[in-house]
Amino acid sequence: MNVTPSKQHQVVVALLWSLAQNWGGRALSFVLFLILARLLNPADFGLAALVGFILLLLSSISEFGFGDALIQRRTLEPADVTLPFFCSLAASVLLAVLIALLATDIERWLDVKGLAPLLTAASLSLPIGTATLFQEALYKRQMDFRVLALRTMVATAISGVVGIACAYAGFGALSLVIQVVVQSAVSGLWLWSQPRWLPMRGYDLKSLRELSGYSIHVVSNRLLDFAIVRTIDMIILSLYGVAALGIYTVGARVYIILMQLLTQAVMDVALSALSKIAHERHRIADAYLRSVSLGALIGSPVFVLLAAIAPEFSLLLFGSKWAGSEAVMRPLMLIGAIQTVQFVNSAYFGAMGKPNYVFLLNILKFATVVPAMFLLPSHDIGQLATIFAVAQLVVTPVTFALALRLLGLSWNQFLRPVAGCLCAILLAYGAVALCREATPDMNPYLRIGLLSSCFGATYLMSILLFWRKQLFSLIAFVVKRGATA
Repeated sequence: MNVTPSKQHQVVVALLWSLAQNWGGRALSFVLFLILARLLNPADFGLAALVGFILLLLSSISEFGFGDALIQRRTLEPADVTLPFFCSLAASVLLAVLIALLATDIERWLDVKGLAPLLTAASLSLPIGTATLFQEALYKRQMDFRVLALRTMVATAISGVVGIACAYAGFGALSLVIQVVVQSAVSGLWLWSQPRWLPMRGYDLKSLRELSGYSIHVVSNRLLDFAIVRTIDMIILSLYGVAALGIYTVGARVYIILMQLLTQAVMDVALSALSKIAHERHRIADAYLRSVSLGALIGSPVFVLLAAIAPEFSLLLFGSKWAGSEAVMRPLMLIGAIQTVQFVNSAYFGAMGKPNYVFLLNILKFATVVPAMFLLPSHDIGQLATIFAVAQLVVTPVTFALALRLLGLSWNQFLRPVAGCLCAILLAYGAVALCREATPDMNPYLRIGLLSSCFGATYLMSILLFWRKQLFSLIAFVVKRGATA
């Protein structure tokens, strides 16, 4: 089955709006984050990070993974949404009430002073976020990313202004919590004012069971991923305190933003678009190799560049009071260079009806990463971040092996488009290290420009040397697709 030009055009337009939603929203959010980092201190960010840790866990549970299940479902009737929506909304309300009632006890259990009022305020965002997620999933299913992009920009801007005003007023960590609640409220009002579905009496138990079969894998993966990624937060809190958690949060922020910018926009569209060609093995295999090539060519060097200039970059963005964040940033950026290629596997597993692959891989990652962080000695948050990053590499070859087997591809077919990029990136990283050694006394703000230029020039020349044929082939493919759309 061929994709019609109108369908190709829909996918391209959806991708562009998804990029606008993610890139525009994340870029604006990051600018606001930088302003707040200048106004608040590490302890404030540590408290807000702990609140976010708890709410993210609860929201992953209350939503039950129905959002992705609705997007992936081949056919969907309005009655199919009813039971998933009310089950998730009821769970989120219950959890919000429990959090508000137990906030003081949680503060005492964790021994973090000032946590209780923040938890109580933040609990408001749970039911709001759950209700909003269902509308967002239906917008994504229809590939209508324009409204989502506008919503993201407006909600981010309004909540950011409110958060900054609260920080100026001396609200401390509460400023960050208020920002989250306001963003959830504005997002919810925006989407529910233009609903793709409204609550109704009709429901379908059979559909709920079918959706649950998919969603159980989604929520299991999220909880495992949460345990893998967020365990480090609790270790830092217990070993080094809430201020160290704040420094880690700031150091990891650039990594998180980049992962979202470079992967989430494509993943949102991919799950809808790839599901439609999942039965065409040749086409989806070709799409996979193109995705891997683009990730290696564009995404990976960005991460490695920021790892190479982490000391200067951290000082430029956050200032001297956030010293230590560069030690967190460097290992996370290096693992991000691999993950920006690796994470595309999840979209293909989901599109081909194999979400259990992601679940099994997350079990392997959990069994590797969490014990490593507990058992291997670390003396500061930088060393702990390095252990966290290196331990994740264990699952990388297994992830690609499963993807290649599922798509009927060989390792040679996979490595051919990425080997040249890898050589170019390594040479560029080495060039930055040599350049730094040659300029020990240069002003750090001037040196960041010099090092970035050195990396960029070395990378471009190396790409033309090692990867010229594949580069021109990829450019021709992108241009051809753009002209066809």
